[in-house]
Amino acid sequence: MSLLSQIVAVYRETRKPKDILWDRFVARPLASVLLLPLGKTRITPNQVTFLSLVVFVAAMALLALQPGHLWLIVAVVVLELSYVLDCVDGQLARLRHRSSPVGAHLDFLMDELKAFLLVAACGIRLWRRDGHELWLVEALLGLAVVACAISLTTFMRRPEYLTATGAPRPQAAGDYGEGFARQAVPARPTSVLGLLEDLGRFLIHYPSYILFLALADRLDVFLHVYLAVTAAYAGRSLLAVALKLGRS
Repeated sequence: MSLLSQIVAVYRETRKPKDILWDRFVARPLASVLLLPLGKTRITPNQVTFLSLVVFVAAMALLALQPGHLWLIVAVVVLELSYVLDCVDGQLARLRHRSSPVGAHLDFLMDELKAFLLVAACGIRLWRRDGHELWLVEALLGLAVVACAISLTTFMRRPEYLTATGAPRPQAAGDYGEGFARQAVPARPTSVLGLLEDLGRFLIHYPSYILFLALADRLDVFLHVYLAVTAAYAGRSLLAVALKLGRS
């Protein structure tokens, strides 16, 4: 069997039945290239998860501290590498039939740590570029918004909440970028609300499009949009919790 055939076979064996377009056609095929040699080693999925975080921290250091358009692109490319590694950990677990709840929750934790780092790094870069303190204010507000969204997601996944409200159990925490967006009510594609939810999920999953905004040198647009969608999710989730638990 040729190398390409082996990569295709590994991809088909470890892909998810339902996946977003970026993962299906970009991230997971690239992850399968790395997965082929990793599957023959003793490296664990959790070790790959931690490596993904290390690479992401390096990307955020470049993003925050290295000025210039070229370094912005380099930082985002390193971010995308971190995301590919984040796909590798789940695919490696499925390849070895070693998926576990604690591994899924670890992956969710790493995802949300990355969300904090990304917002902070974007604010610092834009402040260093323009010298406007409003970028730091937006970053601080953004960190508060992300913290609220993460706290609400964690609460709404608690078995006590699910039992009390009769809400369906969400999918296990998983790949990067899905994070708290996955907690939303399943989309209804035929409705306006369903289309807005699909758009929100796409904008939360920033590896799908941040590279294109970096090429256009519009990191400011990314920060505004990402925080706006996260704030909308947090507001909707808080309202849902209040309506469900505030009834007599």
